[in-house]
Amino acid sequence: MNNALSCWNPRRWYAELRHVWQDTRLLVLSAQIAAIYAAVLIPFKVGIPIIPGFVELRPANVIPIVSSLLFGPAAAWGSGIGNVIGDCFGTLGPASFFGFLGNFLYGYVPYLLWGNLGWLSSGREPVVRSWRQGVEYVIICAAASMVCAATIGWGVELLGLLPFWLLFPAIFLNNLVMATLLGPPLLLFLYPRVKQWNLYYRDLAFVDAAGSRKDLSGDLFSSAAASQSAIAESVAVSIQDVTFRPIHAERAVLKHVSLIVPRGELIVLMGRSGSGKSSLCYALNGLVPQFIQGEWTGTVTVHGQSTTQSPVWKQANHVGMVFQDFETQLVSTNVEAELRGALETQGGTHDFKDAESFREHVRHLLEMVGLSGLERRDPFSLSGGQRQRLVVASVLVREPQVIVMDQPLTDLDPAGRQQFLRLLTELKAKGRTIIVARHGVEDLVEADRVCVLDQGEMVWQGTPRELLGQPGLAERYGVTPYPLAACFHEQGAQSLPTTVEEAWQLADTLGLSIVAPQLHDQNSDVVRSGPPETVLELRNVSAQYQPGVPALSRVSVSFQAGEFVAILGQNGSGKSTLAKLCNGLLLPSEGRVLVLGNDTQQTGGLSSIVGYVFQNPDHQIFAETVRKEVAFGAENAGCSPDECDARVTEALQAVGLTGAEERDPFSLTKGERQRVAVASILAAKPRILIVDEPTTGLDTEESARMMNMMRALHRQGHTVIVITHDMGIVASHATRCVLMQRGAILADGPTREIFSDPEVVRSAALALPALTRFTQRWGVTLLTVEEVRKAWRVS
Repeated sequence: MNNALSCWNPRRWYAELRHVWQDTRLLVLSAQIAAIYAAVLIPFKVGIPIIPGFVELRPANVIPIVSSLLFGPAAAWGSGIGNVIGDCFGTLGPASFFGFLGNFLYGYVPYLLWGNLGWLSSGREPVVRSWRQGVEYVIICAAASMVCAATIGWGVELLGLLPFWLLFPAIFLNNLVMATLLGPPLLLFLYPRVKQWNLYYRDLAFVDAAGSRKDLSGDLFSSAAASQSAIAESVAVSIQDVTFRPIHAERAVLKHVSLIVPRGELIVLMGRSGSGKSSLCYALNGLVPQFIQGEWTGTVTVHGQSTTQSPVWKQANHVGMVFQDFETQLVSTNVEAELRGALETQGGTHDFKDAESFREHVRHLLEMVGLSGLERRDPFSLSGGQRQRLVVASVLVREPQVIVMDQPLTDLDPAGRQQFLRLLTELKAKGRTIIVARHGVEDLVEADRVCVLDQGEMVWQGTPRELLGQPGLAERYGVTPYPLAACFHEQGAQSLPTTVEEAWQLADTLGLSIVAPQLHDQNSDVVRSGPPETVLELRNVSAQYQPGVPALSRVSVSFQAGEFVAILGQNGSGKSTLAKLCNGLLLPSEGRVLVLGNDTQQTGGLSSIVGYVFQNPDHQIFAETVRKEVAFGAENAGCSPDECDARVTEALQAVGLTGAEERDPFSLTKGERQRVAVASILAAKPRILIVDEPTTGLDTEESARMMNMMRALHRQGHTVIVITHDMGIVASHATRCVLMQRGAILADGPTREIFSDPEVVRSAALALPALTRFTQRWGVTLLTVEEVRKAWRVS
């Protein structure tokens, strides 16, 4: 392998090592290496000493070698710091300085030498697949071990603690043996994954944001020219002819995209999954192409500054980003610390006179996002919707001028959505520029503009009302159509409604009214044999995560075989807690939970009976490939290989992931990982299926496929329980609703009966679908577009 850097240039060494502290990616890698190295070192500090207090049998000493070959100078800093952390658990002293220095070199020398040994170099990647690679690896291990041992041995002798001749061979042999034996299999396992995840240092370090090679001996990022200062006064975001193809991707995810966003506008990006919405969002603060690298052409400027000419961390105060996978942005142990940390990383706490003024700012922000009084709560003890609101607050605390949000409404209940929309209105009134990526526009009808992407191209721009009034256009590009507009589509209206009030007015103009049709019972398709059977029952159940903070309070409810039940309620009402109790993931503090008559506190192996899909897919995904992940449940259920393959194919087809069988699940987007998690449970075909937010992150077509597969299982007699905030899905599929409020059941009954009482629904912080509200003017509660079309009567 030809190294782009000369390994004998001290100036380049200094530039590389300094660069680690200027590049967030490399800094995070260093921290992770230090944590892993220390975690493996610490048990051996006491366990197997060779020379007590100075050197032990250390399998962990393979980590600097492997990390160095993969992550370059990031491994040097991580190895040195990790060794000092390890010393804090028993051997910290003056010699720790030389321990730091020796391990620092131990983690740097392999990177410098690989590919720079002349005729001894294999000229290939740092993996032992041939005898030449093996020879090169052993030589490098010996050289690095010798440098490490010599540095530490000399330093310890200088301090008068131990003679060099005693310490040097002990360290050298331990390092060489561990690195030689354990390194090759680790590299074989890690190298392809590191390459796949675009974390290989030689890929990260030598290609700049525009895709050309960069010189680390000079300034890493040059200042952008100020030629567009006049335009920057009125334009917040300028995207000019951007094309981007990520590393290892077969096609470009953005193709010649251009867009001008004036200051103070609210823009909605729409399109089906994979259309390029997230990639365009990431380009607005430099994540694409600085972190997510690939072939890049075009320019993106924010307030006149190029996003590719400044490090991402410098842009955080100007461009606030809420990821679709928002939980990755949470790092602190309580809500207030989360907001303080967001400010401190940019030095923003200096803007406040004292601690009380900062707390007042925090209180105001939490009130804006609906989290008042939760300052001391652990973020991960909050519900998914509450965590999403917290991330929004952590972005707003910096008061950025441009705010980018990727699917910010996915985990919010209807009341939370309304509060979020009021927040957007308030921010827009203050002159903030807001860009939101969504699959549906119904909640954002007051946006200035909608931009629709399809296969990476900008295919349509217009107002939300124009899009809502064109159901055919919405369906063509995978955008969620407005149900009321679809109801009037064949009624000869010149313009279609975008609100319930407009629909009432249009119905009067056209002389239309609603007459109750013969309603179809969704249970009539279900295959049943014999009397109803209770498959799940909760008797006076209480549960809590923290002492004195009940999540459920004396709940009693039962579920029958073959039901399709929706559990509804605002964020934090106890829905997910109830679901986890049903399959034994959580045990009650009081009461009993019975599955097929068996108490969950006394019965194991419930996963084959009750399949549970988490709200966050990362809480259950673990396998190396999508195929293995989806097949796991079916294999555990005792299916034959042929049956497993058939189930995997069926499940992946249902969630729209056919062709992704050999992909690494963690290389997928959050929406795709959600589909993998659902597929893994569907493939096992449990008798009872519980899905927490089944359509989170999915577009219209994917949601339809997901719910159609659940409906098929329901018709086969499976009990299906969904937790969702999508009232349209509830209306179309659920035969029964359980409304929850503050850890208790507020109402329980057939869906149409529950929806017929708007006050009960409203008291649970929910909102009826627009279509249902429309029909209730005539005293009828209809649930679907098909029912409305059948109910039309001309006056």
